[in-house]
Amino acid sequence: MSLISAHLVRCLGLLLNRLHRWLYVIKPDEMHIWSILFRHRPSIAGGNEDNCITYHKSVSHASDLLKENNYVMNVTESQVVIAECHEDVYDVSKYTFFCNAIFDEAVCLRTVKIDDFLAYVESIPYPNVDVLFLWSTGRCGSTMLAACFEALEDCVSLSEALDMFVPWKLRKKVCPEVYRMLLESTSKYHLYQILLKKPKTTLVLIKPPSYSFWYATESLSAARFHHAFMYRDLEDYYVSAAIFAKVIGNARRNSLMAKLINFESFVDISVNCLIHVASGYSTEIGKKLEKILSLEDKLTDIFTGIGTPILYYIYSQLLCHDKFNIVAVRYEDVRRDTSSIFKKLLQHIDKSVTKKELQRVLESTKKDSQENTSISSFNKAKYADPFVKKRINIAFKVLSAVGMEFMSKKGAKLPNTLTS
Repeated sequence: MSLISAHLVRCLGLLLNRLHRWLYVIKPDEMHIWSILFRHRPSIAGGNEDNCITYHKSVSHASDLLKENNYVMNVTESQVVIAECHEDVYDVSKYTFFCNAIFDEAVCLRTVKIDDFLAYVESIPYPNVDVLFLWSTGRCGSTMLAACFEALEDCVSLSEALDMFVPWKLRKKVCPEVYRMLLESTSKYHLYQILLKKPKTTLVLIKPPSYSFWYATESLSAARFHHAFMYRDLEDYYVSAAIFAKVIGNARRNSLMAKLINFESFVDISVNCLIHVASGYSTEIGKKLEKILSLEDKLTDIFTGIGTPILYYIYSQLLCHDKFNIVAVRYEDVRRDTSSIFKKLLQHIDKSVTKKELQRVLESTKKDSQENTSISSFNKAKYADPFVKKRINIAFKVLSAVGMEFMSKKGAKLPNTLTS
């Protein structure tokens, strides 16, 4: 199905969901159940209830959200959308991204008032499991590294659980207390559901989308977790990131396409959130970044050229916090000596690996995590040269603004990068 057809399905889904909310008002302690007639999502992107055509089936009690096989798909200012899935949605051999797994495997959708969701999640004990967040620039092998953790006994890899990072869009629509509770509850609920499904789990690897790094600075629970930030040489990153010129296009701010894809909303969740964090560290740097952003009007220029180098700056600031346990992992080092870097990453979280597990880790690095997607068939040569030169120039302006020009050089390493 073409991108235009997918957009039409989403428009219809949005219209029907508005009608549903008017016809079927969720009362306190109610959970509404929706059967799925049709669904469609882009091949490499996550979908939510707006990508589905549904009809109202029945009503149950809100406490059912604490039962097994329920996974949060989306959060709005008024309700939480939950996908009921009976298949193993944590199977990375079948689904690289968790958001795709719950969308494709959902047997029905459930909706519950946001206040009820927060109350029931708050009522359960915090899950007793170690957590490692694997942040990244994207296009740097982070999906490969996340899959490596599946080779460990009693470990679950959770890649792209998008609902955890929705609260940023809601921060101006809900009260500060609800916003704070959402930041805590989404991660807690995921860990709770993992232990229901896989009770022997002792370690959970969570790989968020690259632009969600703001979460590490906002969530109160972030300090209790371990963190790693993965990146690669900047020029090589832009060669790989040329895929975005095809996948998300290069629409201009005031174009018709920009309106169709909700350009400003995408910029808000991918770049404005990062500038907001940077401004918290330095008002002067924040103003410089806002000026650079105002001079660019193409989507991929903004997303990769501006967003990515800001991630370096946020990492460097988190490194200064005594309570924030974070290291950096460089793609080139992982490819050169996977065994050594993986062992050191496990040491960072006080874990070890057996010879058998390590062999499975090395085997997993030979697989293409995005095989048979539009990314795997992408012809980089068609886009790479003009794409790389433009983004390198933008990135250098950003790196200069944050005092990290050295990161534009070949072989540059961030402080506290694991080495073999």
